[in-house]
Amino acid sequence: MPEKQFELTVEARLENLAKIGSFIDETMRQYHIDRVKTIYAVQLSVDEACTNIIEHGYAAKAGKIVIRCVLLGDKFVVDIMDWGEYFDPTKIPTPDVESGVDERKVGGLGIYFMRENMDEVSYSRHDGMNLLTIAKYIKK
Repeated sequence: MPEKQFELTVEARLENLAKIGSFIDETMRQYHIDRVKTIYAVQLSVDEACTNIIEHGYAAKAGKIVIRCVLLGDKFVVDIMDWGEYFDPTKIPTPDVESGVDERKVGGLGIYFMRENMDEVSYSRHDGMNLLTIAKYIKK
């Protein structure tokens, strides 16, 4: 049986990113996940996803972001929901990380870092809602 779920709803505004980061930290600690590196990896991934939602999904429009977290066995799962424009981060090609900084295309590293930091990343869209699910396996 899954543990208790935690949920946060915020307006899709850049100034709420700190509140979202704190929510992830507090939620993971509620589940007794206190490894700083693991918490940081999840925070970074959620921050990147929410920044993309705010800047691209809603652009200049008002909207909300709902974040749900649950621990399922050894897997910490975060669902990030928004009602902005369609955007599937799983379809973005892996950026060139081998070339020098001057030779690379600007942008695209956030989604790369999300994929590198998380063990699972999936996306779906239902009735105008984007659902990004990311998961991190917790080593005990």
